[in-house]
Amino acid sequence: MRWLGVAVSFLLLSSPSLAVVHSAPLSIKNPDTLVIARTDGLIPDTVDPARLYWFDSFELVQNVYETLVSFDGECVDKYVPQLASAVPTLENGLIQNVTGQFSPEGLPWYYRYVFPMRTGIGFHNSSLWSDFTLTPRDVEFSIERSMINDYVGAYMFYEPLLNGASAAFINQRTYDSVNNLSDRVAVGRMIDHAVESNATHVWFNLAFPGAYLPLIQILAQPGSSIISKKWVNEYVIGSLGRTGWSGEWGDYTAWINYHNPSASSLDNPTPIMCGTGPYRLETLDYAQKYVSLVKFDDYWRGWPCVLPAPPYPSNQFTNHKPTGFVSRVNVTWAYDWETRKNMFLAGDLDICYVPPQYKDQVLGQPGITCTSGLPQLTVWALFFNFDVSPQTVFGPINDFGQFSENAIPRDFFGNSDWGIHARKAFAYAFDYDAYVSTVYSGEATRPATAIMSGLLYYNPEMPKYVYDLAKAAEEFKQIPSLWETGFTVRVVHDNYDLPKLTMANLLKTGIESINPRFHVIVEAVGWGPTYGQFKRLGYFPTFMSSGICAYPDPNDIVGPFYSGSTAYSASYQKYYNSTVEALIIEGIREADPTLRAGVYRELETAVFEDCPSVPVAQLTCRHFERDWVRGWYYNPADRGLHFCTLWKEYTVPGDVDGNGRVDMRDIALAAQAFGAAYGPPMSAKWNFWCDINNDRKIDIRDIATIAHSFGKTP
Repeated sequence: MRWLGVAVSFLLLSSPSLAVVHSAPLSIKNPDTLVIARTDGLIPDTVDPARLYWFDSFELVQNVYETLVSFDGECVDKYVPQLASAVPTLENGLIQNVTGQFSPEGLPWYYRYVFPMRTGIGFHNSSLWSDFTLTPRDVEFSIERSMINDYVGAYMFYEPLLNGASAAFINQRTYDSVNNLSDRVAVGRMIDHAVESNATHVWFNLAFPGAYLPLIQILAQPGSSIISKKWVNEYVIGSLGRTGWSGEWGDYTAWINYHNPSASSLDNPTPIMCGTGPYRLETLDYAQKYVSLVKFDDYWRGWPCVLPAPPYPSNQFTNHKPTGFVSRVNVTWAYDWETRKNMFLAGDLDICYVPPQYKDQVLGQPGITCTSGLPQLTVWALFFNFDVSPQTVFGPINDFGQFSENAIPRDFFGNSDWGIHARKAFAYAFDYDAYVSTVYSGEATRPATAIMSGLLYYNPEMPKYVYDLAKAAEEFKQIPSLWETGFTVRVVHDNYDLPKLTMANLLKTGIESINPRFHVIVEAVGWGPTYGQFKRLGYFPTFMSSGICAYPDPNDIVGPFYSGSTAYSASYQKYYNSTVEALIIEGIREADPTLRAGVYRELETAVFEDCPSVPVAQLTCRHFERDWVRGWYYNPADRGLHFCTLWKEYTVPGDVDGNGRVDMRDIALAAQAFGAAYGPPMSAKWNFWCDINNDRKIDIRDIATIAHSFGKTP
C-alpha cells in the first residue's frame, strides 16, 4: 500500500472516451524499434528488484527480469506460470494447509505454497559463466535477499511469510537485530526457513495465520523478480568487487551487514542487470535521459512471444502469436511537451506521455489512437479525525462535547452518540462532481469505499454518499444544540497541492451555505512533510490523503483505510471499530475466494454506515500510441508495458485473431464476446482483442467494423 500526495504514471488521467482516426498510413518508422517518450521525472531510480517501490523502475525491471507467475492478460484474478511450471492453487494441491507444523526455530506455519520450476532457462548470455541456468536456489536467494534488504516494499513478503512488517517486527514481536546477537540469529533463521528449495521445487512457508491468497499477486509483481545467485557472487561481488549478500547464511550473524543498505550494489556506481526476461539492458544514461533495451535472442519462450489470452475459458486464442516483435526499445524522458508532441505526430515516437492539459492537441489527429477510462489503483479520500489533539495549532478546539460558534469539540467527529451525524453531514456537503471536474478535468471515477475498481471483490453496486445539502442539514440537526450554536472548523491544505486546496474550498462552500452559524476557515501549511507531520499528530479535524495498492487485493488498502491498529490514515484519525477490525482479519485469513468476497461485502457495508472516511476520486488513465503499434493491453496491476507483446504493423481493422485477413472467425469471436465490458467488474466474456474501437466494451460498433472490413487483407 503506497500513500502518495499525487500518483504519477506514464498514462494520462482520463475518463472513458475514444479517439481513433484512420487516414492514409505513414510508412512505419523504425519498424524493429519501439520508441517511447515519457515526461521528465518518470526516471528509473533503481534496477534492483529488491529496491523497487516507486513505479518508475517497474517497467524496466519487468522486461529484463521475470517472476514465478504473471497475471493473465488483463485479469487481476487469473495467473499463468512463468518461471514456475504451474500456478499453485488449493485445487491442485500446491497450496497446502500445514497448520500444526513449525519452523526449526519454533515459528508456527499455517500454509505452504509450492512451485515446481521449469528447467533449461538461461540468464542473459555472458562469457563469464559456463553453466548459467535458472535453479530453484535462485528463487530462494532472490526473495530472501529482498527480505534482508528490507526496503519499503518488503512488507509484502514479511506479512505473509513471517506475520510481520519488517525484520524488526516478526510474528507480532519486536526484534533488535542490530544490537542483540540472539535476535539477529533468530531473525536470520526465520527468513532462511520462510523460503526453501530443492533441485526441482521452491516453496514458501506462511507464518501468517491464514491462507493469505494475495501472495500469488505479490509473487507476480516486478519486486518478486528472480536474479541469479551465481551472477551476484561471481560477477557483482567477485569480478566487480561490489558489496552484497552472497546467499549463504553461515551462523546467521553476518546478514545484518547487508540489511537495508543506503544504495544497491546493482545500482552503484553504475546500473547492471542480468535476468531471464525477453530484453537485456543495454544503456541506462541519466545524463542523456534514456534507457535502451535489446532483444535477448535466446529467450526461453522464443520469438515472437505468446500473447496473453482473453480470460474466459472458451477462448480460442491460447496459441495465438503475434506476427512480429521489436528488437530494440528506447525509452526517453529528455523532451519537453512541444518536442514530444511534434515527434509523436510525425511518427518518430510510437508511444507518448500526453499531459492532461494537452490531450486535445493530439486527440483526433491522424495516426494517433487513444484508449481511456482505464482504472488506476489509486484513490483519494476525505478522512475525519475522531479526537482532534488539543495541542493543535489549528484551533481553538473545545473539550469533549462542548460546542461554540468559534470552535468544535475535540470529539466533533468521534463522539459515540452523535459523531456519526457530523461525519455523514460532511460527506453529504462535499461536491464530488465539482472536485473531479476541478482537479481531474472530469476524468476520474469514485468508488463507494477504498475497495476500488480494479481490485478483487470490487462491488459497483455499493451505495455512495452524494452531494446533497438537504441531507447534510438533516444530519447536522441530529447533533444536540449544534444547529442553534453553530461551529467553526479549520480545513488545512498544503501549499501548491490542488487536491487538498480544492477539497478545503468545496467543504467551505457546501457547509457555510447550510447555516450562517457554520464556518469553515481554509488554512495552508508548508508543502509535504509539514502537512504529513501535522496529520500524524492529530492536528487536523479533517484531512485528505491518497492510497495506491501495491497489489490488486483489498487487503492492501482496507487496513490502512479502516484499521486503527495500522500506522496509516486510520490510526492518524484515531478510528477504531471492532467489527471492522474483525472483518479485515477474517478477509485475509479466509482460504475460500467465494467466502472472502462475502467478507469484503460485509466490510464495505460496515464502513459505509460508519463513514470514517469517504472516497472522493479514483484515478483513471489514457494510453496514447501510433496506430501501427500492435499487442498492447491494460492490466491495472501492471506497472508499465510488456515490450515482448508489442510489434509494429498495419492491420485491417477487425482482424481480431491477427491472421492477416478478416473472415468468419473474427466475426465468430466478436459474437462470442458480444455484450462484454472491461468492467468493473470484468465480464466473464471480455476479450480485449475484440474491442476494435478501444471503448472498453464489445458492441454492435465492433461487429460493424469487422463486417465492413470482411474479406480484406492489409
